[in-house]
Amino acid sequence: MLDNYPPGAANDPRAPYNEKPDPEIEVTVRSTLIKETVVIGCEAYQFVEYDYDPLDGFCGGQVVTEAGDDLEECFRSQDKTPIQIIMDCQRIVGELLREKKRTYAGIYLPQLLDACEGWEEEELEVKS
Repeated sequence: MLDNYPPGAANDPRAPYNEKPDPEIEVTVRSTLIKETVVIGCEAYQFVEYDYDPLDGFCGGQVVTEAGDDLEECFRSQDKTPIQIIMDCQRIVGELLREKKRTYAGIYLPQLLDACEGWEEEELEVKS
């Protein structure tokens, strides 16, 4: 029988052409990111919070500042959510690939582009 394999290699399980492909396993990735930042110009209100002792009565007040109702909207107008950052990264990588760049800053761009795809934002919580 004639084939194009080297002698004795046709049935060698270690040969690349005889290796079984790795199985594909579907997974769900859940990540929690936290960013502490400052937003400016959002509505806030202040009040004095007193400690109360049943024996001594009111003592020791402190001024407390709390954000208004729409803190998330205020954040979104001044900063980016993680999903927005991923989408911007995806756009930049796509543009670099159109310019025929394959790597940038030591990062393989096609792999980074694949990593940017498929993310969804389930929940965004902004609190003071």
